[in-house]
Amino acid sequence: MVNNKSKSQTYKVKQLKKLLGLKKQVERVHSAILEIADSVSTANDLEHFYFQLHEIIASLVRAPNLFIIFRNSLSQTYEFPYYASQDGVLNKPLIPDSVIDMGLTGYLLREKTSLLCTAKMYNQLVDSGEIIELGAPATSWLGVTLQRENGDIGALVIASYSDEVVFSEHDLKALELLSLHVTHAIDRVTRQKQMEREITSRTQALFQTNQKLKAEVNQHRKYQQGHKLLLELAETHDFSKPLDFLYHKFSDILVNVFEQGHYFIQYNRNTSTWRFPNANAMTLEDISRKYQPINEYLVLDPQSMVFGPKEIQQLIALNALIANGEQKKALLERSWLSAPVKVDEQSCLLLVLVKPLKSGDFLVKDADMLGFLATHFKLMLQRWESQQAILSANDKLENTIYQRTQDLHDANADLQLQIEERKKAQDKLYHDANHDTLTGLPNRQLFNRKLMHAVACATMDKNYQYSVLFIDLDRFKLINDTFGHLVGDRFLVEVSQRILSSLSQNDVLARLGGDEFVILLQQRNAGIEKAQAVACQIIQALSRAFEIDGFELYAGCSIGITGAEQKYDKPTNVLRDADTAMYRAKNLGRGRYVVFDQSLHLELVALLNQETELRKALKDESLDFVFQPIINLQTGEVAAVESLVRWHHPEKGVLKPVDFLPMAQDTGLIQQIDAIALKHACEYLRQRESSQDKALVSVNISSATLYDDEALQALCDSLSELKSDSYGLILEFAEKGLTEVELCIRGFERLRQCGARVALDDFGSESGSMGLLFSGEIDFVKVDERLIKDAENSIAKRRYTSHLVAIGQEQGFIVIAEGIENEAMRETAIQTGCVFAQGQLLAATVSREDLFKAQDYYFNKSRKLAM
Repeated sequence: MVNNKSKSQTYKVKQLKKLLGLKKQVERVHSAILEIADSVSTANDLEHFYFQLHEIIASLVRAPNLFIIFRNSLSQTYEFPYYASQDGVLNKPLIPDSVIDMGLTGYLLREKTSLLCTAKMYNQLVDSGEIIELGAPATSWLGVTLQRENGDIGALVIASYSDEVVFSEHDLKALELLSLHVTHAIDRVTRQKQMEREITSRTQALFQTNQKLKAEVNQHRKYQQGHKLLLELAETHDFSKPLDFLYHKFSDILVNVFEQGHYFIQYNRNTSTWRFPNANAMTLEDISRKYQPINEYLVLDPQSMVFGPKEIQQLIALNALIANGEQKKALLERSWLSAPVKVDEQSCLLLVLVKPLKSGDFLVKDADMLGFLATHFKLMLQRWESQQAILSANDKLENTIYQRTQDLHDANADLQLQIEERKKAQDKLYHDANHDTLTGLPNRQLFNRKLMHAVACATMDKNYQYSVLFIDLDRFKLINDTFGHLVGDRFLVEVSQRILSSLSQNDVLARLGGDEFVILLQQRNAGIEKAQAVACQIIQALSRAFEIDGFELYAGCSIGITGAEQKYDKPTNVLRDADTAMYRAKNLGRGRYVVFDQSLHLELVALLNQETELRKALKDESLDFVFQPIINLQTGEVAAVESLVRWHHPEKGVLKPVDFLPMAQDTGLIQQIDAIALKHACEYLRQRESSQDKALVSVNISSATLYDDEALQALCDSLSELKSDSYGLILEFAEKGLTEVELCIRGFERLRQCGARVALDDFGSESGSMGLLFSGEIDFVKVDERLIKDAENSIAKRRYTSHLVAIGQEQGFIVIAEGIENEAMRETAIQTGCVFAQGQLLAATVSREDLFKAQDYYFNKSRKLAM
């Protein structure tokens, strides 16, 4: 009895403890529900809310790893709004939706019921094919479903990967009780954030309305301010000062009113000259180069205009604005506003305002304001012109009086100068004989004497060091041809001064002539290392801009270096090797130096040997020619052939033109090669027995022929011997060498009068001279293969080629695509409008003998191209 009573009491104690535990569990759940409700109002954003939610759940159920997932009811895609482990919030995993469907979470959402999964149950689900293994399996896994108001279904999952944390049915019940409240809290926070965004949007709309009102008030203030400043300028300005002062004062008014960059355009229609009197917040280079297309458009019909990127794009599309890539970019990145100031038959003066797109577009009210200011500035200009006319009359009278007084003074001064000049003449004669008249530097004669002394010292003393730097300016000829000899001479003086600033007192700088300078270093440490350091200083000094007569000029240099290490015995050999090293520096890309070594000399000898071998080949008639057909892309017929030279070298085998024609061009042998090529073409044409429009043979001719009257006449004589057969001959000239457009056009005219056809070869490989296309002296234009290849992926290049074909149709020449090596290039040629093309894909080259044997095959349908 006692034992039964004791057992009964023990059981009651256990039941009471169990009930007490359940009560505490219920209290913790109730507390967690209240905390979830409070977190909705305290959360700053969704991320903070989810973090608080994790902490609340962790206070009820140990949740080392927790994530929340939802499946969109419309798109059926998954989203992880929260994903964290016991180490903190992690980056949300990038897992494909199909993979999630096959995982444990996907199984939970398919079953739509809570799940407490142990390792054993996990293995059973994997074995049964319900799920697949995704990563390391959890020791204990607990998940409940979440159903949102918008129909999205999701899950709240906690997982443990440690044996110390194992979830129970009590944890599952507790999490199920929280799930509904969690879902409601998520929906409330989401609605709250949406409301905040709506409030922000409406606040922004009110702000924009307020900004518009402020802009109207600001415009009214601008009118008042502009009127006030114009009155002050009219009352206080001294109109006797130069016109630039008036431009400057008016520019200040524009800055105060508009706070934007601006400039003036002054264009003389009679002389076609441009002037930009005053610019604010922009450079003259930008105005005259980048903005020139819009300047030219504005002066055509001077009136008030407003341009944005849209209008600029339309003008470019209509070819009303002709701009390159850099100019298009500059024009499209800005908004433009113009107003005429003064317009007459001879000239026009316009005012242009410019601002970046980030500052917004110009409005009609801005145009009205600018027109108002321009009208008043025109009145001030008329007042300035009247004042200047009065001042000019007064100055003329004063100058007459001053000139008569000055003449008397000059007569006395001339007499004194003659005496002094006679004394200086002897000193100057000696100085001029040994110095450059332009720069005052030692000339070649004096430098050779100093170099001879250095070579002699090095011969007698093995420790004596000297170095010679041969300097040649990279862009002097362009500067001289562009800005004239006067600017070129001043540029050379500036260059000599910069070079001197890099040298020490004992170093010798001399000018040999043109743009060539030499330096003799003869200090104790005047070895190659010192010469290299000096060369670096000179290259850096000459790379900076030169300001001459308002022009900003750039010209780097190439430097060749040699020294006593080569054990010279003659000064001429020193200069020869330094000059060789300098030319190597130019060939490597300019703007650098090269130290001479024997390999450079050997290369020069090799080049001379190749020239000798080529001369022998020309004498022995070792050059041969192959022919590549030109194909009609529409019919596949052969329309003509191009003659291509090959050199059968006794040691190197068959050499293509790229291997020896550059050397032939430099040495003048190219004209002999052209004559042989023409001879073979003429030989073929004479063998033709049918009509003259049945055969077309293309021959490459050097562009140097067009600049040499004797060579051009010889070519015309050869064509005259062909008589009517010359109709079937095409003479190709590479675009790269056609730099003198007028001379080229005259040469083309003479050749066509002799009966030959003229073709531009490799067109598009260089700048592409439009003047040649519209000259009327072109029969064919062969588009460079690089342009065809680039057109495959470049819309701009494809349009360029299409426009070229359109010009050909208008001007009467035929466009031929070159270098068709694959189907993509062939399709590109067809899409751009090319009817004829050539390349290995279409037809391989054939020998002269094979061509003569297959005349009927190659020329039976060439009449279309000939016509």
